[in-house]
Amino acid sequence: MKYFCAISLSLCAVTLSAATLEVEISGMTKEGTLHLEVYSSKEVFESDEGDRPGPQPGIVAGSIKNIDTEVYKETFEIPAGIYAIGYYIDANENQKLDTNFVGVPKEEYGFSNNARGAFGPPSFESASFTLDSYLKLLMEL
Repeated sequence: MKYFCAISLSLCAVTLSAATLEVEISGMTKEGTLHLEVYSSKEVFESDEGDRPGPQPGIVAGSIKNIDTEVYKETFEIPAGIYAIGYYIDANENQKLDTNFVGVPKEEYGFSNNARGAFGPPSFESASFTLDSYLKLLMEL
């Protein structure tokens, strides 16, 4: 019985720490596959070049979906914490963010807080946000 109580309390603690993140991206003009990652790690966020799709350490949630609309909406249930989002639309379905010869992206992309970097992606600090229990993020391409 004491094990049952301990397990029940553990499950309650996990449930209480979960938070809801609603993401809305507008202004998309091209169809393709949207690759979106929710980063919990500054190092992973700042080193990701959009060429490693799928789960990785430092990424707590993500979505890969075909889109054909101007607005994308999704809800994630993740632990409370500090996060940043990066996303791009893979118009040619090659599983990576295409760039030109100097490294400027040729496909639509964006970050949380609509952050932009001077020469390259923004810092984790400029794209990061705090998720306590609920947050709705509105982003524009």
